[in-house]
Amino acid sequence: MDKKVYYTKSKVEMMGVKNLLESEGIECYEVDKVDSSYGGVFGDYQLMVDESDEEKAKALIEKFESE
Repeated sequence: MDKKVYYTKSKVEMMGVKNLLESEGIECYEVDKVDSSYGGVFGDYQLMVDESDEEKAKALIEKFESE
C-alpha cells in the first residue's frame, strides 16, 4: 500500500523533495491533483512512497523543511 508523505502546490518544491528521497534510495512517485481548468488554484501535487519507506521519507522531508 502506498502512502502520501508530502503535498504542495509548487511543482518546483515537489521535484526538490522527490529528488531528495530518490537520492536516499526511496522509490516514490508524484500524483498530480491540480485542476488545470482553474489555473492551478485548486488541488495539489502529492508524493507517494511504499508503506515500508513512509517513516524514513517523512523524517527526511522534516529535516529538509527545517533547513
